[in-house]
Amino acid sequence: MADIKYIIPFTYKWEGGLSRATTDSASKNPANISPYTINGQTGWHTNKGVTYSVFKSGASKYGYKDTLENFRDMPHDIWLKITKSGYWDKLKLDTYKGQAVANVMFSWVWGSGLAWQPRMERYLKTKGINWARNNFGDLATNLNNLVAKEGEKKIFDELINQKKEFLLSLKGTDSNPVTATKPQGVYTDGWMNRLNDLQTYSYTLLSKVLGDVGGAIKNNSGKIVMFFFALSIVAGGIVLYNKAT
Repeated sequence: MADIKYIIPFTYKWEGGLSRATTDSASKNPANISPYTINGQTGWHTNKGVTYSVFKSGASKYGYKDTLENFRDMPHDIWLKITKSGYWDKLKLDTYKGQAVANVMFSWVWGSGLAWQPRMERYLKTKGINWARNNFGDLATNLNNLVAKEGEKKIFDELINQKKEFLLSLKGTDSNPVTATKPQGVYTDGWMNRLNDLQTYSYTLLSKVLGDVGGAIKNNSGKIVMFFFALSIVAGGIVLYNKAT
């Protein structure tokens, strides 16, 4: 079964720290509770990929305090509570039999909320499957069945392509003449690079390639070493995960 600890290092790799970029839609809901001034500036809305609105709403649900220090520092235990309960568990990704498929589904809900559902519905129809949106238990069952029938790599690659088409279909509001022709302006190249990296990384976790993922990591698999899943990142992701759970 899939495990969140294998997507943590990848997510940390691509998520920056504090952001107050006005080109991000999250800028509409900044951390506006006094004294949320950091480095003499206000308008901070995202940290390690977690928007302030998500951080604030999760405080009462996950048992941490909505404070300047917690948002500014975003301790790993808080980040993990938000990430696992609000995203990974929402899609029941622990029940996925393919880590690569779970990775792409996590990355989709992490970056796009539930806006991907219409595209997933259309994709499954091409497979002769009728899926009711928001029924994530059935989604897991359907994708597991497709993996068993057609192979994990094939389904994973198809989902990567579906996500790519989804991202390119989004309408941007960029006024920069250099990037305005791209679907999401300044974000398009970054999104495509991240998606390509997700595909490359997840190939190392395909069951047909590595068999036992844990054993491959323990034996310092060449495929793992070739990519970014090096010891320093594993220590930052997997070790922290084990301490927090």
